[in-house]
Amino acid sequence: MEFRIKKETILNALTKVQGITGKKTNILITSNVLLSAKESMISIRATDLEMAFKALYEAEVLREGSTAVPSRKVYEIVRAFPSDMLAIKEIENKWIQIADKKLEYKIVGMDPDDFPGLPDIAGVEFFDIYVNVFNNMISKTIYSVLGDEGRAQLAGICFETITTGDVNKIRMVSTDGHRLSKIDYVIGDDKSALAGLKDGVILPKNGTIEVLKILEGGELVQIGFKDNNFIVKKPARNASQRETGGDEEVLIIRLIEGEFPDYEMVIPKTGRNEMNVQKEDFLMMLRRMSILSSEKYSGVRFKIDKDKLETTTTNPEIGEAKEIISVSYNGEPLEVAFNPRYFIETLTSMDSEEVVVRFKDEVNPCTIEGDGDPGFLSVIMPMRV
Repeated sequence: MEFRIKKETILNALTKVQGITGKKTNILITSNVLLSAKESMISIRATDLEMAFKALYEAEVLREGSTAVPSRKVYEIVRAFPSDMLAIKEIENKWIQIADKKLEYKIVGMDPDDFPGLPDIAGVEFFDIYVNVFNNMISKTIYSVLGDEGRAQLAGICFETITTGDVNKIRMVSTDGHRLSKIDYVIGDDKSALAGLKDGVILPKNGTIEVLKILEGGELVQIGFKDNNFIVKKPARNASQRETGGDEEVLIIRLIEGEFPDYEMVIPKTGRNEMNVQKEDFLMMLRRMSILSSEKYSGVRFKIDKDKLETTTTNPEIGEAKEIISVSYNGEPLEVAFNPRYFIETLTSMDSEEVVVRFKDEVNPCTIEGDGDPGFLSVIMPMRV
């Protein structure tokens, strides 16, 4: 195997697989990437047996072949390489050489025949979705995924289709038991390509993080399902590349098995006390309050009445703080406590300049929405402090 390729091209690919190949494992080959050169293309493959990445890129192929090389070290070499073009070739004993006229690396490789096979995705029917839409849906749900792997069904994002009257939507929902994030996006009439979402699937958090890397650049991405796998395909950017298959990237993620909880039960149907507040003012207030938070003392008390919101926090080990901001409030005077981090993460994900927070009372969850975030709803449980 021998080829020449632009540094930018191969660096982009190697960057995207570090989250897959960088995991600690007893299977050494999965910390490698499989490089294959054929005709005018090179393919790059990576897998940790839960996720898989494969892509084709245009290159000047001088000799066809394949080899498995250590992903992290090759990535570091390519990133630091001074030239815009790299010459990569296999030499004796599975070693590879990465060189230009002045610099040369020789790296130990592995037998490509030992590299695990990737799931078969032939015949998958794909659904097109705008990159900014899909990115937005993930960004508004990924932060509230449960971190505890003991409850597998909550360790990912529920992805499903919803039909309300004549309106078809795709929906993402996540919850960790203390808060819930939900985002809907209206789609067209043709849902045939999304048949795999009829009963809902659960996307693992780690895999969804890798999806965000695939979404960088480009306008459209394609999604599909086969067996127990979720497939994200980023098509080539121009017509000539689409004809050859070059610059096409595919991520395959094994879904979490099981049934997502009935989240509709925890979404409040009413909230008679409504607070309108400037998002940035609210966010900065909560960040200042959270300075005194610790694992043991994490609550912030809200005191809301008419045109003001007063927040207080007390940490006997550090100190206490109080701040007042102006709001528009329609409801009964209310005192309630929350974990500020839950609000901070929600507000950070939102685009609205003004948000609406609805409270029922001091023991039931509140909801957060904003005109700049259509289809989005956040639900946060109060604390007892």
